[in-house]
Amino acid sequence: MKIGFLGCGAMGSIYAGNLTKAHDVYIFDAVQAVCDAVNTNGITIDEPDGTVNVFHPVKATTDPSELPEVDLMIVFVKYLFLESALQKCKNMIGKNTIVLSLQNGIGNVDEIAKVIPEEQICCGTTAHGALNLGPGHSRHTGIGVTNVGTVKGDRTHAETVAKWLREGGFDVAVYDNVMQLIWHKLFANIAINAVCALLNVQNKYVALNENAHTLSEKMVREAVAVANASGCTFDVEAEVKAAFDVAIATGENRCSMLQDFDRKGITEIKIINGAVVAEGKKVGIDTPYNEAIMYLVMAHTDDYLANK
Repeated sequence: MKIGFLGCGAMGSIYAGNLTKAHDVYIFDAVQAVCDAVNTNGITIDEPDGTVNVFHPVKATTDPSELPEVDLMIVFVKYLFLESALQKCKNMIGKNTIVLSLQNGIGNVDEIAKVIPEEQICCGTTAHGALNLGPGHSRHTGIGVTNVGTVKGDRTHAETVAKWLREGGFDVAVYDNVMQLIWHKLFANIAINAVCALLNVQNKYVALNENAHTLSEKMVREAVAVANASGCTFDVEAEVKAAFDVAIATGENRCSMLQDFDRKGITEIKIINGAVVAEGKKVGIDTPYNEAIMYLVMAHTDDYLANK
């Protein structure tokens, strides 16, 4: 199969690299240095067991007109750039192309649906972790299940995506209620990302420090209340525990938002804590803790983006 990638950062490299085992992989990335590194040296992945693997996609380019129509397009760019990037890559997406989002947060599908019919969209979550070590080079920091489901229609597209991902060595589960899964992962991101980014600490800090734990728990409880008011059926105590279990299990990691801070980049705060705020307004639930930390993160990024 022909599989395209929109973005080849830390997580995109993990999926793009491994999928070359069974498929022809084509990459569009806006950064020339990334494309040059991938075309020259391949995608280098440092595995958790200490091994180093190198994979060679067919081509990486900043010009999507050089790439063919693909069977599956996997998007790994931040939501702010999703619509414009998909518009730029429309030649790669035909009427039978499936578009898959495994990105954090809530709101990515809405951006994709501005360009691609909902019937062609799949979304889900990934338990894999990755750290960007440089153009075309990632450290695989955690291995887990990839969960996928369809946005509209039956499970057919999700089952097809699962088959292709499994051929690349991924453990994949298919679900009907994929939004329940996305909310579930969001709770862990809410507990970890903004707090660890602002404090410049590893994930375990929110579980081990009393004050950080208290703030994170209050934000998770707000998020669960919003999710349940939106139609989900979560047990709040179970979700609080699960979020902190993730913080401990990934304790040595520097979360994605902290990595954004490190490289002075745009964060996903608006589709993590910001999503709770936005959805809370729709269902009439106040979310003061998530709203406060959203503004703190935005203030921090405003400062360094203004001086870039």
